[in-house]
Amino acid sequence: MTIAPALSQAPAQEPHGCAVTAHLLVLDAVGRWLILRTSRDHTRWQLPGGRLQPGESPAIAAARETREETGLSLHADHLITVAWIPASRSERRDRLDFVFSTRALRPEDLADIRLQTSEVDAWRLSPPTHAASRLHPLVTERLTEAALNGPGHYLDQDPKSRHERTMTP
Repeated sequence: MTIAPALSQAPAQEPHGCAVTAHLLVLDAVGRWLILRTSRDHTRWQLPGGRLQPGESPAIAAARETREETGLSLHADHLITVAWIPASRSERRDRLDFVFSTRALRPEDLADIRLQTSEVDAWRLSPPTHAASRLHPLVTERLTEAALNGPGHYLDQDPKSRHERTMTP
């Protein structure tokens, strides 16, 4: 009689597919960026956004995630950049990340900010250079490349192909 191996002994499967995330670059009237500090790591700041839900477009996800994290009802108006980020560890998946722009924040919007404290516990408006220094280096790279090459920019963030990784429309 053969006994099948227990599930705990089954070999780990490699993650497959590509995760998709979407973010909003939210600015105020003087050009400062809205950045959020993560609740789990107080050294990490991010743009509002997160993973897409099944069947959800990147633009809708960016707006939904921004609303969930900040309480702000904003729309993803224009694509700034999209990047392909290869998995950094074997248990992770490759990822596509979309960054959209939205309208400038009005002073009354600031009073409406209500953080989803399970994910983010602080927000600030920072000048671009200061915000960029607090964001993950790959996010900063995406936004810098988009500023240099214009909206709708694609960035291949695979370190193996850095010498020829960008394509513009």
